[in-house]
Amino acid sequence: MKSIPQTVRDMPPMVRFLGIVILLQLVLWTLVPSLLYSILPLDSLEAVAWGSGFSLGNAKHPPLTGWIAGLTASATGHADWPIYLLSQLCVTGGIVCIYFMAREFFGREGSALAALTPVFIYYYNISTPEFNVNLPMLFLWPAAALCFVRAYRHDRIRDWILLGVCSGLCFLCKYYSMLLYVSFGAFLLISKERRRLILSAGPWIAAACAFLVVLPHLMWALTGGLAMMEEYVEGRMAFSPDDTWFHRHIEGVLVILGTAVAVSSIPLVAFLLARWGLPRKPADPARREAALFAAVMMGVPLVILTVLGLSGNAIRAMWLVPLFFPFGILLTALFPAEWTPKQTLRFRLLTAAFFIACLIGITVAGMVHSTHRRNFPAKRFAADVARLYKEKTGCPLEIMIGDAWASGLMRHYAPGHPQACIWDNRGERERLGPMLKRCGGLAVSDDPNDIDFAVEHFGTPDSPRMSLEIEYSAPFGRKRTKTINLAFLTSSTAK
Repeated sequence: MKSIPQTVRDMPPMVRFLGIVILLQLVLWTLVPSLLYSILPLDSLEAVAWGSGFSLGNAKHPPLTGWIAGLTASATGHADWPIYLLSQLCVTGGIVCIYFMAREFFGREGSALAALTPVFIYYYNISTPEFNVNLPMLFLWPAAALCFVRAYRHDRIRDWILLGVCSGLCFLCKYYSMLLYVSFGAFLLISKERRRLILSAGPWIAAACAFLVVLPHLMWALTGGLAMMEEYVEGRMAFSPDDTWFHRHIEGVLVILGTAVAVSSIPLVAFLLARWGLPRKPADPARREAALFAAVMMGVPLVILTVLGLSGNAIRAMWLVPLFFPFGILLTALFPAEWTPKQTLRFRLLTAAFFIACLIGITVAGMVHSTHRRNFPAKRFAADVARLYKEKTGCPLEIMIGDAWASGLMRHYAPGHPQACIWDNRGERERLGPMLKRCGGLAVSDDPNDIDFAVEHFGTPDSPRMSLEIEYSAPFGRKRTKTINLAFLTSSTAK
């Protein structure tokens, strides 16, 4: 058996470089925000708040992201760095899946090229410190696609089972993952040989496994959760009566397509600079299959989103986050297989330069630009508010209600890590409202209207209120202030 150093030396240079990039991605993109920011990003705080009770659903998203964030926070003492690490595990896990997916079509060096391409994609670098519902999909979509490729190519039961499990987890992360399933079906239907698989046992085994994974959440949805989700979507996604026809039908589509072009242009330019040549139709059957697979995985969701937008439905650019995982496979298939040592060296230099530039960019921005999303003194504020609550009520803070930012902040940083109810999420209010009324609690938000809502539903007109002016700044940025409003809903005044 070869030793580990010998195995590494025997790897092609591109594969070794991929391993180095994955390691640096894990370490540096965890370390930089951990040292630079004094508070987790908004979506990360919201995910932590969702996960505080491990409910089967909420009105905004399926529960998996909240479960992961809540479990990670609880298991690590609510430190910040594990949440940043969680994001990078999703990113690097997805890159590893892309590599093994590419191995079904290419050799090791070509697969490394395909797996390195995400380095040039915005969703895999600058946006990754913010753990949210999109980050797990950077892993789960490639994982499901890897299982799908192995399942249709080898028709093994274990691959169909894993495909079902991964697909179910994708759905529990975001309902948008239905587009991935449609892409799988479209790819099977394109080829006569693959169409035969639809009537075999494998796809139905995968569907059964996926159903079992999502069944508890579906039961939650059918017993009242669906109405909550519909109410939330109508409130957040509805157009204004004053919106023009252009805004309702065209603007969103232009944003989606423009974002897709912008995101894909950087890795395409990197390939062109490394190769000094244009892509071409692949002659090798495996490369043609890889190109078709990648094009379908990206093209079908884009077509569906375009049709939805043109028909007057609200669409969001953030829905593109997991869409580009097969783009490196597409580019690798469209360029010649034989890369010279000089070309691979050029590509590695471009990759390293872009990786370093993104790190420098986010570091400089974090050092000089002051924003409460990064620089708010969360630990000190949460401790002071918990102390004020105990002084006012004589009881430790056990539950609070507020907007997503304030709820997550208090859940993650306050001593004792109280339960957090997000006020505009009906599912959270129904789950935690009885405890809030029974035990009393704290209402906290930067918006006085949120406090009015909390007092109206869980307190009385004479519930004590106050506001705090909190100062914050980046290390070399301007000092700013933020007003935080509080209401103390003690058990003696709660309804």
